[in-house]
Amino acid sequence: MSQQIALIAIKALLDENKQPTLALVKGKLTTRLPMPTVIAALNAYKKDPSIVENLVAEAPPVKEAPKAIEQRVMELESQVQLLLQRIEQLEAKN
Repeated sequence: MSQQIALIAIKALLDENKQPTLALVKGKLTTRLPMPTVIAALNAYKKDPSIVENLVAEAPPVKEAPKAIEQRVMELESQVQLLLQRIEQLEAKN
């Protein structure tokens, strides 16, 4: 699986019309991989360039916290209501 991650990085570089090198591949990785794994992926690509043709970049995992966000929005809305009430009270005094 780790080598596949490196191969996906190689494919991304090729899609940008860049020649994959060790430095470019390491820079393109989203996760840390051991150097031998990256070298093995580069060697596999150089031996058979068609190895990356059918690879699809995996979407990064999405943090699922919609309830936390919804709760935060509700808290902020209640704070806005309180502030609006205070503003109305202050305006009524003047």
